[in-house]
Amino acid sequence: MTTFLLLYQGPPTPPDASHEGWPEWFARAGEALVDRGSPLVHGFAVHGDGSTGDAASRLNGYSLIEAADRAQAVELIRHHPFVALGPDYAVEAYELPG
Repeated sequence: MTTFLLLYQGPPTPPDASHEGWPEWFARAGEALVDRGSPLVHGFAVHGDGSTGDAASRLNGYSLIEAADRAQAVELIRHHPFVALGPDYAVEAYELPG
């Protein structure tokens, strides 16, 4: 099995945002869900010259899943409630070397 880091990317999530559909997705993912993850807040960047600033990416959170291959990971992600929010939202997936 391969572990995939899922990064939730999109506009900032308001503090009172609904998480409708998330518990159902967690249940549907079952044992493939390694870590539910967490929202990401108050991001910042440290640059090579030592300066700091706001984070350049629009990351909202992360999760970890296990899947046999990319196709199985895509199938799990395809039904995630985050991607159902619209075209400005995406789940990026990265394989974590074993």
